[in-house]
Amino acid sequence: MIDASLLRRLPWALLLFALLFAALMGAGALVQPAPLRASAAEGQFEAGAARARLARILGDEAPHPIDSARQDETRAAIIAEIEAMGLKPEVRESFACRPQPINPLIDCMMARNIVFAIGPQEGPSILAATHYDSVPAAPGASDAGIGVAAWLEVARVLAREQLTRRIIFVITDGEEIALIGAHVFAASDPDMQSAEALINLEARGTRGPALFFETNRPNADAIHAFAGAPRGMANSVMADVYEILPNNTDVTEFRRDGLDIINIALLDGLEHYHTPQDSLASQDPRSLQHMGDIALHVARTLASAPDRGAEGDLVFADLVGEVFLAAPSAPMRPMLAVCALIALALFWRAGKKTRRWRALGLAPLLLIGAVGFTYVIGVAFGVVRPGEDFWFAHPEAARAWVALGVLLAAGASLWLVRPAHAGQAGAAAMFWFAALGLGLSFVTPGISILFALPAGFYAAGALIAFFWAPAQRIGAAAAMILALLVWAPLFNLVEWALGYAMPFANGLTAAMLVLPFVGALVAAQGAGSWRTPVAVLGVALIAALAWAGFSPSYSPARPLSLNLTYVSDAISGESRVTAGAARRALPRSLREAAEFSPVRVAPGDRTESWAASAPAIDVARPVLENASIESVDGARVWRATLRANGAYRVTLRIPRAAEPLNASVHGVETAFAEAGARGDFVNLACQGRACDGAEIVIRLAPEGDAEPWALLGQYPTTTTPASATLIAQRGAAATPYQFGDSVLTIDPVAPAQ
Repeated sequence: MIDASLLRRLPWALLLFALLFAALMGAGALVQPAPLRASAAEGQFEAGAARARLARILGDEAPHPIDSARQDETRAAIIAEIEAMGLKPEVRESFACRPQPINPLIDCMMARNIVFAIGPQEGPSILAATHYDSVPAAPGASDAGIGVAAWLEVARVLAREQLTRRIIFVITDGEEIALIGAHVFAASDPDMQSAEALINLEARGTRGPALFFETNRPNADAIHAFAGAPRGMANSVMADVYEILPNNTDVTEFRRDGLDIINIALLDGLEHYHTPQDSLASQDPRSLQHMGDIALHVARTLASAPDRGAEGDLVFADLVGEVFLAAPSAPMRPMLAVCALIALALFWRAGKKTRRWRALGLAPLLLIGAVGFTYVIGVAFGVVRPGEDFWFAHPEAARAWVALGVLLAAGASLWLVRPAHAGQAGAAAMFWFAALGLGLSFVTPGISILFALPAGFYAAGALIAFFWAPAQRIGAAAAMILALLVWAPLFNLVEWALGYAMPFANGLTAAMLVLPFVGALVAAQGAGSWRTPVAVLGVALIAALAWAGFSPSYSPARPLSLNLTYVSDAISGESRVTAGAARRALPRSLREAAEFSPVRVAPGDRTESWAASAPAIDVARPVLENASIESVDGARVWRATLRANGAYRVTLRIPRAAEPLNASVHGVETAFAEAGARGDFVNLACQGRACDGAEIVIRLAPEGDAEPWALLGQYPTTTTPASATLIAQRGAAATPYQFGDSVLTIDPVAPAQ
């Protein structure tokens, strides 16, 4: 027989802390995509065929940005794959300009969208969207080649089925630089008028699960379509948070009232995003299968029935991809309020009155300690390692110290408060848990379900216990299990979305997991001292901080994104090589190779870049020919013809003091007032081959200032001897990204000539 006294002496609280630590560290493994199927059944997504199709489309995996020769080849390959399935694609070409709503910028370029359809020839439709352009530095195998591959395979499967609504596949151009293809389609394409729902596929990484992260309001139709998706992963707080972030996908342009929206993306593998590493080699085939399975399910569900016309707004969450739950949003707040009151009543009835207020203060102390500690340590890392993403190369080290910091805050709070009654402490913690959920639901309504699941089972157990005493413990146990299933994966999701740039957000998420376990921790420790658990957690935390502190910020597997750009500045007469934003620390090899200093490179730059002097050489540069200005209808009208001279992107930077009103490029007119209002300059940019020879017309207020403008020419993936020398010193732990290593020219423009 087992000695009962020995069992009582085991460090049960410490073991429970170990369980929580393991859950926080390892929850990401629970939400990974399923293994690849050896073969696909009839009507099932076939990942092998989709990946082979993508390999043919990408060819040698050269970057293919909008309106480039390589993009022509990519588009031709996509069209060939669609035609091989017996479908009839169209290329819809349009030159367009789009004001950026946040930045003081108007982007102009030629977009060539690929459009084809299956199902009924007319009537209501479903838009199945993704994009096929890449940034100049990346092959775009996942962003968004994975979307192209998924939709082509979905089209092959569903083309054989009887559909009630058309599916219009829209493979847009120019998403990367300005959402320009979606902008054109949403504004003027006749197929947009019939659309009742939109499914968009994206990627900000190259692996991990495909996550449903953005929807519309009211969202009942979209959530109904997503429910039942294979390993469907989503939660409504993610959609709420994304709604307030300054991030955009094509959905930003497609969005309109009455359109049901399901936006799906990969988030894991951020280190490959917009870099040469966004290749087929880095793409996880399981992620392609997962995205394809979900896209097929949602498209089939929506296209196989008429629009449901549901007006309700739902909150939703998955349990590690195995169970998907959704409920009306309206009852969530009253439910959380009731749960908080039940927990408060249970707290009031339990334990001794003399220790009651200490127990009630335990959860706030734990939360303040967890958030405060992770915030302070994050600030300390910023001071000790300024300009570095200390967590980037080894996020598991940051994950460990954040998790241990929260657990130490819990242990220290329990030691300070020393609650004598487990039921009382647990009820108090669950009161705060439900109350916090109620309060946060007024900021992000979708978060309510994440609190309602554990709190609801806890409250139900407490009520049933009036008739059957064991129900209280069962409800508390169910609350803990649900907290593990909801909050541990969310902790991992916050890491994918934010990294550890704001570790207090990660800490708050981990603290939410701990609160339902407070009662169990008190019961497990019993009358024993909290000194030992706190000491063990403290030692483990020190080890994790040392691990994070001594780990490199970047590695060949997870490199620093860093371009080296040769700048030929005819305004200042200087030539430089720039190396990214000055707020970020440079690799030692570059600091030793040249004398970099922070400089605002071009007129109107709002931030400083690292720059080192370089020899002046002759480089190609764009010019404005036949520039003139005249008075027309009480305004000044400036016009010129752009000669790009090989520049892929040309930007005309105009001081706001000149009072520019609107611009016309190739006859497409846009108002500067529609662009963002930040800074002292506004920008008109044109990208791609169609810009060469474009007539640019700018209408100015009659009394505007006549100070010089600036013309910027960008030549992506172009080097000079000076920049090539420094590129060789960049090291394997850094990589080009976005536009890549390039040449930038800066020239004055005299608007009054």
